[in-house]
Amino acid sequence: MLDILDYINEQHLLEEGDGVLLGVSGGADSVCLLFQFLKVMESIDISLHVVYVEHGIRGEESVEDGRFVKKLCEQIGMPFTFVSVDAPAFAEAEGMSLEQAARTLRYEAFLDVAYKEGLNKVATAHNANDNAETILFQMIRGSGAKGISGIDVKSKRKNYEIIRPLLNTSRKEVEEYLQEIGQSYREDVTNASDDFARNKIRHQVIPVLEEINAKAVAHINQAGAIVSRMYDGVMQETLELLDGIMGENGLRLEPLKKLDYDQRADVILAYLRYLGVARDVSKVHIEMLNELIFMEVGKEYHLPHGNIAKVTYHHLKIKQDTSSESGGVNWKEIVIPKLEEGETYQVSAEDVDVSFYLRKAVQSEEIPRKIYAKRFAYDKIMGNIVLRHRRAGDYFVIHPDGGKKLLQDYFVEEKIPQEERDRIWLLCQDSKVIWILGHRNSEDYRIDDETKYVLEVEFWRN
Repeated sequence: MLDILDYINEQHLLEEGDGVLLGVSGGADSVCLLFQFLKVMESIDISLHVVYVEHGIRGEESVEDGRFVKKLCEQIGMPFTFVSVDAPAFAEAEGMSLEQAARTLRYEAFLDVAYKEGLNKVATAHNANDNAETILFQMIRGSGAKGISGIDVKSKRKNYEIIRPLLNTSRKEVEEYLQEIGQSYREDVTNASDDFARNKIRHQVIPVLEEINAKAVAHINQAGAIVSRMYDGVMQETLELLDGIMGENGLRLEPLKKLDYDQRADVILAYLRYLGVARDVSKVHIEMLNELIFMEVGKEYHLPHGNIAKVTYHHLKIKQDTSSESGGVNWKEIVIPKLEEGETYQVSAEDVDVSFYLRKAVQSEEIPRKIYAKRFAYDKIMGNIVLRHRRAGDYFVIHPDGGKKLLQDYFVEEKIPQEERDRIWLLCQDSKVIWILGHRNSEDYRIDDETKYVLEVEFWRN
């Protein structure tokens, strides 16, 4: 029977006292991970917390998946958090694929819950098949060595370690294990669709490769591991080169031009990663930048997501896109803790003071029509709420029937000046805006006859 403890110890994924967030979708892989971790807890002293992220893509079916995970956690006595995001709106606002938007928001939710619960690691259920599919996908899109080395068994996001304990376990082994223990799981219909590039690889490419060699998935994983080891060696050399070439104004052209083509490409990509602007940068972009450094002063090349590379007299300079159209500046984010009945919580956020008070609802609840005070149905708030400035993909519900509007569109329609938009404070749950402080609030947190608890929020300019 499947046992991932040896792999966890071999890869040094867990230590005594770790607090681990498990991302569980209800599918076979994540349900397998959950039950494997119950066994791991018998050998290693760790605490667990399960989170389910509803991406706003599959409607009621996705909500049902969340209910399945919640019920499963209740049966085994596991702490559980449900998080809802709007991946379609975020994808449209950011100009990215729906799959990528969902992944970005999912990891943001993971880290948010991990912070709230005081955890230090996040475990995801990527398996050996996922890794093989990723390697093939990266090869097809023209990625470099880092891309085709596959999924890292552990990586860092902010201050959290992301671990993938099923990475050497095949999908077949996962399904056989669940059958052996008699555990059901949910099927995601989007996994059966070939609308996503990775699904085409899963359903059409991998089966053909396994016809040629039954161990194709394992061999692709082995190749990725070899490339990863080679990449680590090259990367160390690249970082040393970057350290000698990078200046305050960009990459110094004179030493950069003296490198051979491959070294220049590696240094340029490492620099983009250092700046945090490497998302969606492919081999083609790096080739163009390699040519750009030999062009006359003033020449520019546009990178993905509005970033611009420019040749100056002595440097290759990257101008990062900080325009408000790309989501504005998130100066600060304040997480509002879960409140108990009768509890008050106050925060000071740069230019405003905000007070939160939780109480029981009363019959015929009077709703104040004030721009500085609002009341919300606390029962409808699932998970953390935060006080912050706007981000790309933010939206709110404008009609009782669920109609949505992007925050950016609201600002345009209300003719709110560009310079003010990044200074407006928002009370949010993930990408959903509960209240635009000083302006309107979302319809789906309104108090109704079913409301048991009311959250009173007031703010003052300081």
